[in-house]
Amino acid sequence: MENIERKAMAKMLMAQPLKAELPMQKFKRGSRVRICEKLLGRGHFPSDLDAIVEYTYAQRYWGDDVDNYSLLVLDNNGCPMGSNSWYFEADLTLLSDDINAGLKIIERYQNDNN
Repeated sequence: MENIERKAMAKMLMAQPLKAELPMQKFKRGSRVRICEKLLGRGHFPSDLDAIVEYTYAQRYWGDDVDNYSLLVLDNNGCPMGSNSWYFEADLTLLSDDINAGLKIIERYQNDNN
C-alpha cells in the first residue's frame, strides 16, 4: 500500500464516529488521568503528566481492545499539548471522573486544531 493510500485510509478511519464505551473499559472518554513517571519501553512518550482520555483502541478501530488509550496530554498548566496513542491502562491513574469538563477540553482542542 502506497503512503498516499495509507494517509487516505487513516483520515477516513479518524472521520468515523467513535464506538460506544464498553462495560469493561476502565477509563471513560473525558476522564482526567495521570500518566505514570516511567513508561517501560516507551521513553519517547510524554510521562508524569495529566491527560484527558480521548478514546480506547476499541472505540476508534472497533474490536475489543479497551486496555490501550489515546490521550490528550496536558502540560503542567493544564493546557493541551497534543494527542498521543497508545498508553496502557496500567500506566494511568484516575484523577477525576468529571466527564463533562474533560469533554470540553477535548472539544476546544479539536476546534483549535482543525
